[in-house]
Amino acid sequence: MARRDERLEKQRIYQREYREKRRVERAPDRDDIARAMLRYMIVTALRRGNDRLLSRVIAEVSRQLIDQGFKAEATRAAWDGLLERYEDGWDFFPKPHLRRHEVDATGDGSGD
Repeated sequence: MARRDERLEKQRIYQREYREKRRVERAPDRDDIARAMLRYMIVTALRRGNDRLLSRVIAEVSRQLIDQGFKAEATRAAWDGLLERYEDGWDFFPKPHLRRHEVDATGDGSGD
């Protein structure tokens, strides 16, 4: 049990340091990119009235989620709720810690 606790503590330390490094670098992770891409795809399709594209993307993503073990009904309900929120003008929440720092003209984030 002590070895397991040591391993878990090492993982916690590593993860804490990794998150801090990512925060300092202000680098998006996979989930940040996925959220932005999903938002762009939905908002663009809704603005353009491109229901066919949106339906194809939803069907494919839903198929992948169902293949992973999610229930079809729950997946459809999640999509319906998400689309309804976007149609009502909802947007995902920005990450406030990223707005605390001004980005300089070079775009390197150093603020110098």
